[in-house]
Amino acid sequence: MRLFLAIELPKKVKRELYNQLELLIKKYPQFNWVSEENFHVTIHFFGERNDVKEIKNKIKDILWDQEGFYLYSFGLDIFVNHKLVIYLNFQRQKKIEELARVVKENFDKNSINTRRFIPHLTLGRGLRSSKQQYFALQKKLAKINIDISFHVKKIVLYQSILTSIKPVYKKLASFSLN
Repeated sequence: MRLFLAIELPKKVKRELYNQLELLIKKYPQFNWVSEENFHVTIHFFGERNDVKEIKNKIKDILWDQEGFYLYSFGLDIFVNHKLVIYLNFQRQKKIEELARVVKENFDKNSINTRRFIPHLTLGRGLRSSKQQYFALQKKLAKINIDISFHVKKIVLYQSILTSIKPVYKKLASFSLN
């Protein structure tokens, strides 16, 4: 199973975010936009795993003393990989960064991935374009003010089921924060 640990946004916040993005989505129909019901902030991607029970138990142990926290949106930006990835950035928050660090240490002890955790919500993916198009998009994104905030009270373990249209996320377990 393809698994990841994430923060699920409250339904009201998902709707609010989608409403704020509607004009951008209409302006760039060539992007593959994440559907509203799939909005989440990934804490850790496990990849293909079959030891779900062990993962659940370990997460329970890791989260037993973790407190809830707030996330505040910070603006839109772009990751450039083999595709352009438009994402919503969140203000740095020690609690989520610490949570991501502890989870990574417990599950990826031998990982060569040394990238710093950046709390973000992927919104859309598109083909890489010319530098001119990239900078024009970046300029447009900088002008859009996305204003959402919410209290994180739980973390969810999801299974990602890849389909030919869009991925389907199935909740496997929820873990409450203090």
